[in-house]
Amino acid sequence: MRVTTPAFALLLLTPLQAPNPSPPRIGASSPELPPVDIEEAYGPVQVEELEHVAFNGASYHRRLVETRGVVADLVPGRYLQLQQGTARVMLIPPDGAYADHASMVGMDVDVTGVVRVLPARQGSVMCRGVNVPESKCEDWDLPILPDAQPQWPPVSIAVTRIVARGTDRGSGRGRGPRGPADAGVVGQFRGANLCRDLPRETRRDPADWVLLAADGPLWVTGRRPEGSGFRLDAASRGDTGRWLAVTGKVQVVGGVRYMKAGKVAMVARPEGEPVPCPP
Repeated sequence: MRVTTPAFALLLLTPLQAPNPSPPRIGASSPELPPVDIEEAYGPVQVEELEHVAFNGASYHRRLVETRGVVADLVPGRYLQLQQGTARVMLIPPDGAYADHASMVGMDVDVTGVVRVLPARQGSVMCRGVNVPESKCEDWDLPILPDAQPQWPPVSIAVTRIVARGTDRGSGRGRGPRGPADAGVVGQFRGANLCRDLPRETRRDPADWVLLAADGPLWVTGRRPEGSGFRLDAASRGDTGRWLAVTGKVQVVGGVRYMKAGKVAMVARPEGEPVPCPP
């Protein structure tokens, strides 16, 4: 006859506690955590006026938006802010990118990123086997949110893309035309020439891919079609409806344009339908 002790009997009657679910990783590759596109995690990009985001932060919490404003410093070395009239939001650059973003202070820019309301006072939770702030567990691949401060805007944007519009509002001077090493092109992703926009023999490297801009197609070299929070497949026609902004140096050889990419970012699709690939 088996004797069950009171302590053991209590253990049998106590349900096992399930661990907190881990948030999806954006663009990560792991057997337990499959890749998640940033739009899958936070919804499609919404183009919004800054005042709507700043004064209705709860409505945009954890949503992907594109907005416009002038960059200013907020906490030197850590946080910036975007302002337009009386509206302002905190800008949280990706880890290690503050210096690059701070170089845009005073400029009129377009910003894409994830809106989050600053917590009044967040605690720590056990997440993925480590003790982290609540905002880290909720959005693992985004920077940790600081607790709200009276002098700060209550709404933040975790920056995924920031592009100068061409005017330095701080001094009133135009920035002038960009040189060939600082060219920027926005266009529709066409994969590894899946839509036959360019002659096949003009491809220089198996990793090259095509961007269909307003003034025609070009080969993009030196960087894969991926960036902060996204990764496109050059062999998939399903990805050819995406739009990218690419900066780099453009060369024309034999009437064909080639861009050696420096940065690649996903952007919202402009008005109108994408150009379909031929069957």
